[in-house]
Amino acid sequence: MKLLFVNACIRGEKSRTYELCLDYLEKFKIAKKDQTWEIEELNLNDIKIEPLDMNTLSKRDSLVKEKNFDDSEFDFAKKIIEADHILIGAPYWDLSFPSKLKAFFERCSITGFTFIYSPEGIPEGKCKAQSLSYITTSGSKIGDFNFGYNYTKAICGLFGIKKTYFASAEELDIIGKDVQKIMLNAKDKITAIIDEL
Repeated sequence: MKLLFVNACIRGEKSRTYELCLDYLEKFKIAKKDQTWEIEELNLNDIKIEPLDMNTLSKRDSLVKEKNFDDSEFDFAKKIIEADHILIGAPYWDLSFPSKLKAFFERCSITGFTFIYSPEGIPEGKCKAQSLSYITTSGSKIGDFNFGYNYTKAICGLFGIKKTYFASAEELDIIGKDVQKIMLNAKDKITAIIDEL
């Protein structure tokens, strides 16, 4: 079985989101030690990934029409389809997440591949994973503006991923806040997610 870690922690190893993701992965490995799991990391910092434009969209549409899914255009979508569990680590940026993660989702969202429409017009996802965990950190309070996770949760429904989990460490840049305590509380949330998986 495979856990796919989509790493959108743009600040790399200095990222507090990345710290929480490492905590998640370590706890996951311990919890699943009696099972055979492979962990594959997609570090978006190291990958050239561009938003679709007129030319790339036209090419993709042609490939889908021909049912030719061997092209590298479908590499990211294949990883999403084949994963048994997905972890996304993304800092809270501009009310959502870094643009590279949006471009990744765009490359994965393919009608006729990651999902199809039924004769009634209802989307049916083709992804193997039944669950996805989304981890983020923010300098301020997220509150009702959790657009990054809400978008991810919605697209999981499109892909056929039925259950999503969320853990965050918030208000990390507010003077007077106990950053260490906030991070520990987030790690407790991660423990609760792992216990449920």
